[in-house]
Amino acid sequence: MSERIVTIVVLSLFVDLGTTVVALSFIILSRGKLYQRLSPEARPTRWVVISLLVLGAIFIIWFPVWMTWPHPLISRLLTSLFAIAFVTVGLALKWLSGFVDMCIKRKGWPLR
Repeated sequence: MSERIVTIVVLSLFVDLGTTVVALSFIILSRGKLYQRLSPEARPTRWVVISLLVLGAIFIIWFPVWMTWPHPLISRLLTSLFAIAFVTVGLALKWLSGFVDMCIKRKGWPLR
């Protein structure tokens, strides 16, 4: 196989994977049939799914711009935005998840 065909196959697999992940996330967030089939302990918390979707959206915007134009100001601004979002989501998932869960329960919002 030529290099170009391998590149196209790999990119199409990543696009398919991304589309599947986003579709499943929306199905879970809309509390569809898949969500109802999961046991209550296995259901993901809504704020985790939403924060990962936002991070994925920022990545989808940032990555092509960064690959095409790595040095202009817009690329640097999007790189900073992605880095801030990545660190924020990472910190929230690692150290602040218990605090966020407590705040969501206190407000009376559904956690799962």
